[in-house]
Amino acid sequence: MYEYIKGEVTNLTPTQVVLDNQGVGYLLQISLNTYSKLQGKKEILLYTLYYVRDDVRDLYGFFTREERTTFQLLIGVTGVGPSTARLVISAMTPAQIVDAVTTEDEEAFKSVKGIGTKTAKRLILDLKDKINRIDEPDQNSPVDSAVVSSFKMELEEAHKALITLGFPPNKVAKALRKIRQEKSADTVENIIKQALKLMS
Repeated sequence: MYEYIKGEVTNLTPTQVVLDNQGVGYLLQISLNTYSKLQGKKEILLYTLYYVRDDVRDLYGFFTREERTTFQLLIGVTGVGPSTARLVISAMTPAQIVDAVTTEDEEAFKSVKGIGTKTAKRLILDLKDKINRIDEPDQNSPVDSAVVSSFKMELEEAHKALITLGFPPNKVAKALRKIRQEKSADTVENIIKQALKLMS
């Protein structure tokens, strides 16, 4: 419905923000992570998701597409509604959620209010094959899409090589995640070398 809304902040709380766009005030539900990014800003752009279920009609706002994708994946998990999903993305960054899923860290999810062992297990199981969709660049920062695409391909090649060499998928994913965040290697060969150091 709406890809994003850009406007002036007229009201901001830890759970909601009102953006004025050409005289129309949009009320968006937000996470604590997005709230912290909006401190001191007058005009902002938020990526949006319109949630409709029974008699519920809510517009959610996210500082990055990465956070929005994470939220979408979370509400797709059986038993996880938007309130719980917002708690998760308020307590954990997308990177931390990726790490928790890839390393099967139930305790990380259980540290979020309202999530017990059963839900933590379900989150890990349901998100395991979808978690790579979270790896999108921060759209609130200028990014060369060709560079991002090339780097992603090199990471995928390195991932295949490391799995073929017999390294545990969880360790490989965690090492590559760190390399991706820090941009500490720029070729497949260097990525593999760096990953081997991190897994040693």
